[in-house]
Amino acid sequence: MSLAVETWSLSKNFGGARVLHEISLAVPRGSVFALLGPNGSGKSTLLKLLIGLQSPSAGGGLCLGLDILTRAEEIREKAGYLSEEPRFYGYMTVRQLLRFTGGFYLRWDRELVERCLEQFALPPRAKVHELSQGMKNQLGLILALAPRPELLILDEPTTGFDPIKRRLFFSIIMQEVAARGVTVLMTSHHLDEVERSADHVALLRGGRLIHTGPMDALRGGTKEIRAVFQKDPPPELFEQPGVSRVEREGKGRAYRIFVTANLEEIWQACASQPHYALESIGPDLEEIFMRFIGEVKAND
Repeated sequence: MSLAVETWSLSKNFGGARVLHEISLAVPRGSVFALLGPNGSGKSTLLKLLIGLQSPSAGGGLCLGLDILTRAEEIREKAGYLSEEPRFYGYMTVRQLLRFTGGFYLRWDRELVERCLEQFALPPRAKVHELSQGMKNQLGLILALAPRPELLILDEPTTGFDPIKRRLFFSIIMQEVAARGVTVLMTSHHLDEVERSADHVALLRGGRLIHTGPMDALRGGTKEIRAVFQKDPPPELFEQPGVSRVEREGKGRAYRIFVTANLEEIWQACASQPHYALESIGPDLEEIFMRFIGEVKAND
């Protein structure tokens, strides 16, 4: 498997405190890879290490086959980066900033710039300092995409977006992935959009990597049976091998049964009990994320 990003035991200290603990990550080329975690989990720091804006305290890595310790400038020539709070020359107009930035790149895509300006309805003559945070992020995406990067690194890119613009943003990203095989590495708190867009995911907490792998494998690891029984079910129903957690909804007989193995046997056992409703579904990304974070907290 060809990798766009690879790190080994990557760590970062600030003022004697370790904020990233031996992160070993593998991002396949052409993937949409999401870094998820609570605030303060080290996501933004990790992205800055990869793009060469900060130096690691230990460990190392490759970004587009280039050593992040010694070839940061070359990495930034091949990778587009949008920070959580992008900063631009506020006195310029949107059009002036785009023309100014485009002068530094040989592969600047003017057609893409015009298309994105129209799709986002960004006013070309507006001063950058007059733009809202969401509009600045839209402008930042255009600036990151226009040089035709091999890797797109996005740190909370949809901050300040309304739902329509957020959906448009991810649509543009997916068009670039499909058309040119761009690798996308992003952080986001909008897990519904991540679930629709990302094919790989890594979960961080407290600067530690607690899970990484394909999205399908993450979602497929746990199934959920939702049941409304006609009478209280026997306790042994929930003690079968493969039942990881049971939640009772209110004081009634509605249950959510989380299953990691032996799904068919547990389903049949539930079906054998008198019931009003019974269905099997896969949990959404938010539920999976909260489960992982909860398990880590319990083990701290």
